[in-house]
Amino acid sequence: MMYDRAFFDQGIERRNTACEKWDDRNVMGEDGIPLWVADMDFRCAEPIVDALKKRAEHACYGYPICGDEDREAFIHFTKRRHGISLQSEDIAFLPCVVTGMKVFIRAFSKPGDRIAILTPVYGPFTSSIECNQRIAERIALTIGTDGRYQIDFDALEEAFRQGVRHLMLCSPHNPVSRVWTKEELERLLALCRQYGVFLSVDEIHAEFVYEPQSFTSILSLAKPEDAVVCFMSASKTFNIAGLQQAMMISYRHDLLKAMQQELIAGGGVWGNTFALAGTRAAYELCDDWLDGLMAYLQSNLEVMKREIARQLPLARIIPVEATYLAWLDLREYHLSCAEIAQRCMRTGVALTGGTFFGPEGEGFMRLNFGCPERQLIRGIERLAAALQ
Repeated sequence: MMYDRAFFDQGIERRNTACEKWDDRNVMGEDGIPLWVADMDFRCAEPIVDALKKRAEHACYGYPICGDEDREAFIHFTKRRHGISLQSEDIAFLPCVVTGMKVFIRAFSKPGDRIAILTPVYGPFTSSIECNQRIAERIALTIGTDGRYQIDFDALEEAFRQGVRHLMLCSPHNPVSRVWTKEELERLLALCRQYGVFLSVDEIHAEFVYEPQSFTSILSLAKPEDAVVCFMSASKTFNIAGLQQAMMISYRHDLLKAMQQELIAGGGVWGNTFALAGTRAAYELCDDWLDGLMAYLQSNLEVMKREIARQLPLARIIPVEATYLAWLDLREYHLSCAEIAQRCMRTGVALTGGTFFGPEGEGFMRLNFGCPERQLIRGIERLAAALQ
């Protein structure tokens, strides 16, 4: 299979497949163009499809086990793509990254504790904290003179001084598309060590980083004694979020054990039969698909910049360093996120409203450019019509 431009241009028909992105009529009409939910409108790599078919052909779907081969596939992938050396005992399995965040919260904090997040941030960070009766300590990111979001280290340290002992980080950061630098992560780790802060890091978008930026995993900086847990998954990378599998990684095996106990206590189950087969195939056999995808997304990023500059002159794209999600500053149109969403419903396009990521997102929208170019252009045309 050639994973070239023609492959990604063809996309795939997803309507009427119980697909959240395409079939939720509360978000857009039947002929709408979805540029919202963070999954991509491309066919999966053939080895994933083949692995699922092969497993389905064995007509018994009883209890599976997570074997050594599952850990080895992930270990080799992280070494190959990021230069990280992991051991089997550093890894445990989860249904998904959001499950991991909730388990982290429950294992290492108690109701009423304050947990720091850097906002605006992916909505389940806040909801995971609040549904477990903890308090989200919102540390607002600042926008620098170059238009890039920055960590307010002074505000973060003040929160630690005031007793906050947990920090949940998104790296790369969704929705503002920042790749945190090695220096930023080292400074953050130093603060966590100084104040005895537990740190969890969502690295689900680790593979989506655009030159000249480079990704630094927290795992490459953490020391064996650090209270650091990292979450990774093939779900975004290989467009298999529906299979439900993720990994939690820590050099502190006591932390992994505590989180596994909490997961078991809550009835969490990992090791879905089809997730295991699909994820192994993704990590072992699909680097060529991922390389082709990144080239296509880089092209789409340039197309998006061109079309938004042409059709939405008052819009500003926050510099996209990572992910396939653009953070659009639409405040010059003087409309709330709710008003923009209503207008988009009428013109037949869907984006994610900025307030999903916190009140700091008012006047912003997140646009998913992980789709065929023609779909992206048509979606931007409809967004422009909505804002006129």
